[in-house]
Amino acid sequence: MKIGGHCLCGKVEFSISTQSKSFDSCHCSMCRRWGGGPALAVEVEDGVTFKDDKFVNIYSSSEWAERGFCSHCGTHLFYRLKDQQFWNVPLGVLDDQSDFEFTSQIYIDHKPRYYAFANNTKMMTEADVLKVFGVTS
Repeated sequence: MKIGGHCLCGKVEFSISTQSKSFDSCHCSMCRRWGGGPALAVEVEDGVTFKDDKFVNIYSSSEWAERGFCSHCGTHLFYRLKDQQFWNVPLGVLDDQSDFEFTSQIYIDHKPRYYAFANNTKMMTEADVLKVFGVTS
């Protein structure tokens, strides 16, 4: 299914394709620092299609991943792996967020004690995640 989205100021508009209406949470320190709390993101197929990428900036956040954001308003637009076709888009930037289901939490071993989600989700540690993507730390 195709879903549209945009940044806070509207200078970046895009569309994504996703197989399901599920989203995940990442508790790693980088995601929490990037967004001020855990990331809530949707896995997308075939990347993000931008109407115009003039205001899309990319930050290389690690050896294997990078994050995109609007250079005008700072809205977080995506997280992607550099050497694989894997993209996540924050749930909050999508135009239609209805009917999404919270399905998994990753880097659960990095989650601080000061919050907890009540949803019953799949839980993956850092080691679990790195193994799935074949990343060695």
